[in-house]
Amino acid sequence: MKQDYPGSIEIIVSDGGSTDETVEVLEGYGDRITWWSAKDKGFVDAVTRGVAKATGTILAVQSSDDYYLPGAFRAMAAGFEHYPEASFISGGEHTIDLAGNVVSSGSPRGEITPHTILFQAIPPQHATFVKRRYFEETGGMRLAVDMCADIDQWYRIAHLAPGHYIPEMVAVYQLHPDQRTATSDKWYPNLVKMVELTEEESRYGSVFRLSDEERRNLYPYWEINWTSKRDPAAGRAIAMRYLPSLLSYSTRTRRMILGNTVNQVARKVLPRGLVSALRPTSPPVKAERPDLDWWKG
Repeated sequence: MKQDYPGSIEIIVSDGGSTDETVEVLEGYGDRITWWSAKDKGFVDAVTRGVAKATGTILAVQSSDDYYLPGAFRAMAAGFEHYPEASFISGGEHTIDLAGNVVSSGSPRGEITPHTILFQAIPPQHATFVKRRYFEETGGMRLAVDMCADIDQWYRIAHLAPGHYIPEMVAVYQLHPDQRTATSDKWYPNLVKMVELTEEESRYGSVFRLSDEERRNLYPYWEINWTSKRDPAAGRAIAMRYLPSLLSYSTRTRRMILGNTVNQVARKVLPRGLVSALRPTSPPVKAERPDLDWWKG
C-alpha cells in the first residue's frame, strides 16, 4: 500500500482460516484489497486460488511475515524494461530474525537459467516477479512438489525463457523456528522429484537436463544441505557416507561434505588452508541495512 509505484497494484490475500487477528486486520482495508479466509490445502492451493483472482500481467507471491522494501515495485518495473525478454525478475533480499536483526543479505547477479537455479542461486520467492503468461504456460505451481513449488515454478519457467536478477534489494525474509525450511523432511526428495519430473516433459527436457556427473554431485549436496538444516546430526551422518569418495566430487559438493564432517580433531590434523578452502562459504554482500519499520504507521 505504501509503495511509490505509479501503476496499478492489485493485492490479493489468500488466508488459510487464521484464528488470530488476521481477519480483523483484513477487514480494515475495506475494498482496497481482495481477500478471503478459509481453510485451504496448503501453500500451492492458496497461491493457485490467488492467481485465479488476479488480473495483472505481472504476478508476485509473498508469504506472511515477509515484506517488500521501499521502491521494490519501481525496481521491478525498471528491471522488466531493462530486460524485456526476461520471463521473471528477481531482486536482492535481507533475512532477519524474530528480533528484527539482519542475519544475512543476498543479491545474485546475471541471467537466471535452469543451471544457475540448481548450481548457483535460487531466486527467492518473496523477491521475484513473474510475467503472468509464463506462469500460466507452465500450468502454475505443482502440488506434486509442494515443498519447493516456488523453486519448481522458476525452474520450469527458466526453461521457457531465462529470468534476470536486478541489483536492488527488494524484500525481507523473516526466519522463525517452525517454518518449513527448518522443520520439513520433504525438501530433498521434493527437489529431486522436481528435476526428474521436469526432465520427463519434452518441452523442458529438450532444453536442459543434468548430465550424469552433474546429477551425481547435485543430489548429495542437496541431501546433506537440507537434512542439516533440520537435523545437524543426521546431516553429518549422511556426509560421513560420502566422505570416503570426497575427491571424486566437485569442489562445491566437497565443501558441503567437509563442512558437515570436519570436527575439532580433524581441524588439528588437516592443514588449515585446506579446511578453510573446502568449508562452505557465503560470498560477502555489501548492502545498506533496510529501514525495517518503513511500512509501519
